[in-house]
Amino acid sequence: MSSYPDPSFTGAATCDLCHYRRPAIDAPPVAVRQPAGPQRRQVRLCAPCGEDRPGRRRRELIEEDFSWQAMSRQAHDLADAYTAGRWLPYEDEHRWALGLARTYWTRAALEAALGDPNPYLRAGRLVRVVEPLPRVLAVVGPGDRALRPVQALLDTLAVRSARS
Repeated sequence: MSSYPDPSFTGAATCDLCHYRRPAIDAPPVAVRQPAGPQRRQVRLCAPCGEDRPGRRRRELIEEDFSWQAMSRQAHDLADAYTAGRWLPYEDEHRWALGLARTYWTRAALEAALGDPNPYLRAGRLVRVVEPLPRVLAVVGPGDRALRPVQALLDTLAVRSARS
């Protein structure tokens, strides 16, 4: 069972941020700045992207929105793989997840946690999910709903770590 919604539609455009879901019908227009020049382009966002992205209070997509999308997708994918038994984290990843789940998330605290030189931690998949967090935390607070997919993944791993 996937944590993604079922995209069972045909012919409809997809969200310009996640490229997966159908854009919301009544969503306010959002713009994205073109890489080469000051021109802006209108984009369509699905309801979850429009409501949960870090820059949701702005009428323009920001870099952190793209970091958030990659982070959220990876967190959902890892959570699905973990619950299905397709991903078994290293023991160091379990301990690291337990520490992160108990930590008050600030940009400085996460940058320090990401600076851990442990080779098993660096070789695992969990660190790649957490890497965008400091950038996203520069825009939103530690309890923001944009962080829920990563919080859920870390809480799931922390529960297993606390039991053993």
